[in-house]
Amino acid sequence: MTAFPLGRRERKKHDTRRMLRHAALTLAIEHGVEAVTVEQITDAADVSERTFFNHFERKEDALLPETEMVSAELREAILSRPADEPALETLRFAIGQSQLVRDAHLHRDRALARQRLIHDDPGLLARQLAQAHDFENSLVEVLAARRGTDPDDDLGAQLLAALFGGVVRIALRQWASDGGRLDDLIDRALTRLGAELDTPLL
Repeated sequence: MTAFPLGRRERKKHDTRRMLRHAALTLAIEHGVEAVTVEQITDAADVSERTFFNHFERKEDALLPETEMVSAELREAILSRPADEPALETLRFAIGQSQLVRDAHLHRDRALARQRLIHDDPGLLARQLAQAHDFENSLVEVLAARRGTDPDDDLGAQLLAALFGGVVRIALRQWASDGGRLDDLIDRALTRLGAELDTPLL
């Protein structure tokens, strides 16, 4: 994956956003999502509430993963793969290189705690499902770009994106329930999907 250095201003914004996310998650783990306020988050991060709202619309947004970054990484990874590689293998490689999976291993306890908070809170879960919709739309666009088609007309790209999005959601749900390694869960789910698609409905 190609890394592009951030300018000073972008680094500062990135660091502030990361501090706010860290403070929000720490407080939510300690006190529960409902008990946490934006004021508590900004006090813990030592920034103003105005700064918070420059980055997030509401406190719940600070508790969700950065799916825009994951989508950008997937786009780069998918476009870099061999043209004759099967689609599921391309997607398997792309998600394995993503920030979502890296955080699940490098910062496992916090990432797992975040996902469990999301699955236990209906409001957070609804917002993550909205993120998943945006994720699938971005995936349709890159798959269509890879194939040189119009994303609005490429039924195959739409189906692949929907199936892959479902794989990731199911793996995250199982991860929140059982722990383990997220990349292994995604890998097993993709393998099972391939097998199910080749199996008659008995």
